[in-house]
Amino acid sequence: MSLTGGPSPAEQHLGDRLAALVDGELGHDARERVLAHLATCGKCKAEADAQRRLKSVFAETAPPGPSAGLLARLQQLPGGDPVVPAAGSAAAASPRANSPGAAARSAMPPPTTMPAE
Repeated sequence: MSLTGGPSPAEQHLGDRLAALVDGELGHDARERVLAHLATCGKCKAEADAQRRLKSVFAETAPPGPSAGLLARLQQLPGGDPVVPAAGSAAAASPRANSPGAAARSAMPPPTTMPAE
């Protein structure tokens, strides 16, 4: 959408196909048609380049960590571990390592196999 509130020239020309191109969602024939249009339309090519740059910024940005409020609520759950592992530790890397049932799982003997009849 343009700053004036109406569709941008690229949206008028290509519609959703521009975003689909940037996201790699077009089939071969549709991709070739969009690329042919971009070769002749500078405004659409500029819009495609801008969308690619934006997608790259989002891909390189780390997701936010959990809020302090969420961590506090999780620690109040039965069996919750009040110690939060440091980022990069093995416990932090494993989502199940600090789950309420982690201690119970580690204390369980391995499953036994039934003899074949």
